[in-house]
Amino acid sequence: MCVVFWQVKGKLVKMEVIQVGEYEFTKQDIIGHGAFAMVYKGRKRRNASQSVAVKVVTKKGIQKASEILVKEIKILRELTALHHTNLVAMHDCMDSPAYVYVVMEVSWRKLF
Repeated sequence: MCVVFWQVKGKLVKMEVIQVGEYEFTKQDIIGHGAFAMVYKGRKRRNASQSVAVKVVTKKGIQKASEILVKEIKILRELTALHHTNLVAMHDCMDSPAYVYVVMEVSWRKLF
């Protein structure tokens, strides 16, 4: 984690940048949320133009649902191996004492 200052509408804003492997995100860039996770817009640190979605799963209340998370990650790995244009690819999955981070391709397409 590091702190940066960005200029937003003429004011300096302090933002906490969270680094996860070769990716980074700020908590201000929320894409969505669910019962156990928040999803943030992130980017690859060495290629800032490559946007990603970082799913941050809290381990604290997930003991009962941990099997579901393991299955979800397994399925994402299998689907990513297909390299299909209609599937969102998983780039990476990392673990910390408090969180599981799932880094995926970000899709701005409307889902029906």
